[in-house]
Amino acid sequence: MSGDRIQHVQIRQPATANLMVDSGDRTSGNADNFTIQKKNSILNGFFHRIATTEVILNWNVPNIQAKYDSDKFIVAVPGGGTAAIVLPEGFYTVAQVLTAIVTALNATPGIGAVFSITAGPPVTLNSTAAFIITETPLSNMLGLEPGVSSTVFVVLNPDLRIYKYIDFLSSQLTYNQKLKDASTNPTDNNVLCRWYFAWSQTPLVDSYNFPILQGYSQFVERRLFNYPKQIRWESNMPVGQLGFQLVGPNGKVLSQDADVVFLDWEMTLQVSED
Repeated sequence: MSGDRIQHVQIRQPATANLMVDSGDRTSGNADNFTIQKKNSILNGFFHRIATTEVILNWNVPNIQAKYDSDKFIVAVPGGGTAAIVLPEGFYTVAQVLTAIVTALNATPGIGAVFSITAGPPVTLNSTAAFIITETPLSNMLGLEPGVSSTVFVVLNPDLRIYKYIDFLSSQLTYNQKLKDASTNPTDNNVLCRWYFAWSQTPLVDSYNFPILQGYSQFVERRLFNYPKQIRWESNMPVGQLGFQLVGPNGKVLSQDADVVFLDWEMTLQVSED
């Protein structure tokens, strides 16, 4: 109606803030299992949601190592001898592991056979005499069938990653969420995010044409999570002491399985009023 005044209401957009986490700022523990504590609360403010927006992972965890038991390869030649190969700890492609195994087997005195690799496809581990492979984590990672006698073994779908994924956990940040995370894995956790060991680009291949997967070498990679998981938060609760854990598919903290001394990471979490 004429003469009526139109009242304009200014709507304020919900504010956001960042919580930056650096594993190097830990006050106790290791990079896969630590606590951060400051003199004051880490984050104050009336926010309702928190979400992981990015992670930078500095991965320097060898895929062939004694603690994970991925360094051992054992064969027996019936009527000959037995060779228990222990590979030097380090980062290996499939081709490098196979070459190292054959070199070590052929240098074993009294084994009673000569070993070689056929480039294929398929790629095979061969011998001049029938031999039997003892099941080890490394034989499983190479896809070699244990317990049978043959002169030719096919290297079937090898995967030398010690972890296909790791989960970033912080019970102090997820205990308020009402909608719980779920997994097909027998172990369920509420997670900040999951890091899958996979390159964003098509991986390079080794000399036997096997893909060089993420984890076969040291890397530093930044990963954005868009759209990130939104974690519910009680607005009247500050963020005080924080603990973080990195766990593998078996639900264990990484250092329980592997040597992760040279692991570091950074994370950005966004908190919002809405």
